[in-house]
Amino acid sequence: MGKAASKLSREDINDLKKYTYFHSRELQQWYKGFQRDCPSGHLTKDDFIRIHKQFFPFGDPTEFSSYAFEAFDYNNNGYINFKEFIMSLSITSRGTLEEKLKWSFRIYDRDKDGYISYDDMLTVVRAIYKMIGLMAELNSDEKTPELRVEKIFESLDKDKDRMITLDEFTSGNKMDPAIVGALSLYSDLV
Repeated sequence: MGKAASKLSREDINDLKKYTYFHSRELQQWYKGFQRDCPSGHLTKDDFIRIHKQFFPFGDPTEFSSYAFEAFDYNNNGYINFKEFIMSLSITSRGTLEEKLKWSFRIYDRDKDGYISYDDMLTVVRAIYKMIGLMAELNSDEKTPELRVEKIFESLDKDKDRMITLDEFTSGNKMDPAIVGALSLYSDLV
């Protein structure tokens, strides 16, 4: 993908249409906006965090934004290019529930070992609590990140080994309306 080009090539569009839920015109519009906001063709972690701070002004989204950035940065090179951006946006905004859950699993699996440990989950849930700040009133069994993680593990960790597999994560979360709703974090952008 040309960094300086103001339009995507026909080849780039056809390639992205295979891997996203966006149409040609939408891809061009997103690319134009991405190039305007990221003239270098790269979205840095600092830029990503700054964007999230606009959406969560009553909390501190820094940690969670860092974790989400890692999920967007498929090749782990420290920045998000347009292809990575649009592929993640496609999944998080228009993907199937299964795709959204698999993408979310990448955020929670902090050590990238293929499992979500209690500590992995607690790290991310603490970051979410910091991010939402005073925006949401929580149930008494979810007042602290620790209580929320205990509740999640009670629900998802079917074999009680204190590790959640991708299968446990996807099958269990399909039943939780709160999780399903939270997976639409980026839906309002499109």
